[in-house]
Amino acid sequence: MQQQEVRRQAMLQAMQVDVWLPREQLVNAADSREHLLAWQAEAEVVLEPSVAGVGPVATAVAPTTEAKAAVARPRGEVYVSVHDKLAALQATQKPAVRIKTQIDAEPVAEETQPSVPKPIEVLAEPIPRFALQLLRADNCLVLVDLPTGEPFQSRDPDYQLLKDMLRAAGLTDKPSFMRQGAPITWPLLLAGNLMHEQNADAARACVRDLLSVELSSEPAVCIWLLGQHAVRFANAADDAPLYALQPLSAETQMWSLPSLEAVLEQPLLKRDIWRSMCAQRSLWQVQDDA
Repeated sequence: MQQQEVRRQAMLQAMQVDVWLPREQLVNAADSREHLLAWQAEAEVVLEPSVAGVGPVATAVAPTTEAKAAVARPRGEVYVSVHDKLAALQATQKPAVRIKTQIDAEPVAEETQPSVPKPIEVLAEPIPRFALQLLRADNCLVLVDLPTGEPFQSRDPDYQLLKDMLRAAGLTDKPSFMRQGAPITWPLLLAGNLMHEQNADAARACVRDLLSVELSSEPAVCIWLLGQHAVRFANAADDAPLYALQPLSAETQMWSLPSLEAVLEQPLLKRDIWRSMCAQRSLWQVQDDA
């Protein structure tokens, strides 16, 4: 009851409303509540005037039965407002609340389960897309990139450039189209459950198997690889250097070259191709002489 009265008076004082309490029982008036009649004597806290060099000391005034004695206060005493009393009361109650909160939180911490790590998402490897044209010139196979995916036509500039390169190497300038002129395209499947499994490794295995099939029907001493996709998927590794020989089998070497489109756009590449051709041409010329 006392705590509720303290809160009520604090709220009224915060709203700047004067608080009036009964001090004595009036004749022919309704009975006042006993705790309100004795309120001043029970709840008032007086601060004694400070002594020189000593801070103020709080002392509680002993309760009196007479209301007039409770109203009268010495001049040197300071009255403590109800709002300050409420703040002091809450300060004494906070440690108990904090301890109770910690006690209640301990069982919850024990019941919590360890967090399960989220599964790592593995991104699917992109499916390579390319088209390759396979030709034969004497004892050499030629694997060429097709940027548009369409087979060579007799008047295509890149096909005319290829014929010039074969003529400079001492081979026939009329190569024959293998696989009835149909290009090697990837991916093979455009729908279905196995479509997403056509990664770079599968493409490399397919191209190398097709080359092995052609070599089994008619051997060749060298395979020209012209273009990025031809070099990448015909070799066993992605980092095959240009103008170098890489073995496909014991009898067949692969020669990596830039694409025909790159040579048309950068004529200076012809100089590098010619230098490499002079170093490697003995490979197919010796076979022809034999």
